[in-house]
Order: sequence, then C-alpha cells, then structure tokens
Amino acid sequence: MRRSGRVRAAGRRTPRRALLPWVLWGLGVLVVAGGVVAADRRWQAATQVDPTDPAVRVAGAVRSISGTDSVRRADYDPATKVARVEAASKYYDASRPVGENREYLATEGRLAAQLALHENAAVSEVRISLYARRTRLVTVTARQGQKFEDMKVEYSGPLVSP
Repeated sequence: MRRSGRVRAAGRRTPRRALLPWVLWGLGVLVVAGGVVAADRRWQAATQVDPTDPAVRVAGAVRSISGTDSVRRADYDPATKVARVEAASKYYDASRPVGENREYLATEGRLAAQLALHENAAVSEVRISLYARRTRLVTVTARQGQKFEDMKVEYSGPLVSP
C-alpha cells in the first residue's frame, strides 16, 4: 500500500528548497565575520603607534620596569632631545618607612631611565616622574653616558625629607 504525499527513499538527496535556508545562513555568517575582520583591521590601522618614535621607546622602557599599565603620559621634544614620562610606581607602599620607599623609588626610576637611554641615540635626556595616584613621589633625570649613581633624583610629596 502506498501513502499519499512524497516519501523520501533511502539514499535520495534532500530537495534544493530545503538547503536554501542553510546556504543563506552560511552566507550571512560569512558577511558578518568579514565585517568584523574589516572593522578590526581599520581600528588597528588607526591606533597603531610608530615603534621608532622616541617617546614610545622610552615609555616602553618604563613599562618594562614599572608595569604594563603604569605609563600615564609620555612625550618627546625633538629640538632638545628630551623625553618625559609620567608613570605610576609599582614599588611604592605607604606603609613602608620613608627611607625604604625612597630607595625603592630611586632604583625604579634609575633603572627605567637607564633602560630608556640604552642604545637610544635619539634621546639625550630622560625625565621620569613616578606617582602614587595623583601625588608625585620622585623625578629621576638622566643623560646619555651618565652613571647609575650619578642620575639626579628629586623627591616630592610624602618622601621629602623633614
């Protein structure tokens, strides 16, 4: 006995009409994915930073010492070859004695300055200011060829000597 309507026999293909929604869904996914990739490439091109910029190199040196999210501002003056960086200190702890904090911050700033000047002929002087929140704690000034212990360290805020 035969039933009315169509019966799909084993091994027969699905009608083309049944595949159409799947094909359209796949094309929609490809279009959306292409749009996301295009938007990402456009954003990367707009936000890309020139790695040869001296301010970027100096800020990178400070980040490697003080942490990846430490740098607040970095700028470079090509006329004087001076780079300035403002960063949050990684090693300051208000519960420590003043002398210990001074030593830690001087070392943090000097190491960052030393690394920033290493094989960076575009920069003749670096000024690194380290902060705890909005309070400037120390400013380290270093010049090309200057020894670690000869770098100028100026304390401010809670680290100023009484």
